[in-house]
Amino acid sequence: MRSNGRTARRLRKLAWRFSQPDWADNHGIMLPVKHTQVSPGIAREIYLGDYEAKEIEIISRRLAVDDIVFEVGAGLGFLSAYCAKRTGGERVFAYEANPELIPLIRETHARNGVAPTLINALLAKGEGEREFHLEDDFWASSAHRTGGRAITVKQLDLNSELARIKPGFLIVDIEGGEAEFFAGAELATVNKICVETHPDVLGDRVLSEMFAGLVAKGFALDFSLIRKNVFFFHRAA
Repeated sequence: MRSNGRTARRLRKLAWRFSQPDWADNHGIMLPVKHTQVSPGIAREIYLGDYEAKEIEIISRRLAVDDIVFEVGAGLGFLSAYCAKRTGGERVFAYEANPELIPLIRETHARNGVAPTLINALLAKGEGEREFHLEDDFWASSAHRTGGRAITVKQLDLNSELARIKPGFLIVDIEGGEAEFFAGAELATVNKICVETHPDVLGDRVLSEMFAGLVAKGFALDFSLIRKNVFFFHRAA
């Protein structure tokens, strides 16, 4: 029986009805299931292997062992843990604006035996502070969505961080902040980008302009790896 086959999935769904573990394997990474920051819906996705499935499919195919990874919007620490397993923690840098997620991300990293660099900050033009909105489902928290509980978070200058780290692979999931991010980003060292887009926040025109901007900077869209709202760009030869 294949681990990701239809029968295995049915069995996992059945098991979920009777028992929920504290942690569950999601594509080789142990993630928290029972935690105050993890809603029942996200917990079920983790248990069934659906959590960030589109991103992990792209990253697993395009990540090289010598990539320097720069993740913006670390969430639970899943993708940074996955990348660190492949490249080593010293080559992975994860940024998360939500301060309430930082202890859980560190726990995820420790549980998986990795130690990527984790920075609690929002990235944009200039240094200072920025209003950030927290939602009950952490993945919806954003500086670009209204509603939720407003807090003030630290902002670091995006291009200063890019210049300091010199990443080759960007992973960006910032709930509607992607257009602002790429409009001002200096991507001299970057050759791979995995980005989740949010058309419900930005609309088709803004995202089309963002795509055009990336193409103008020398990137090409990988049409073989379009996964709904998640896209992979690479430097055109």
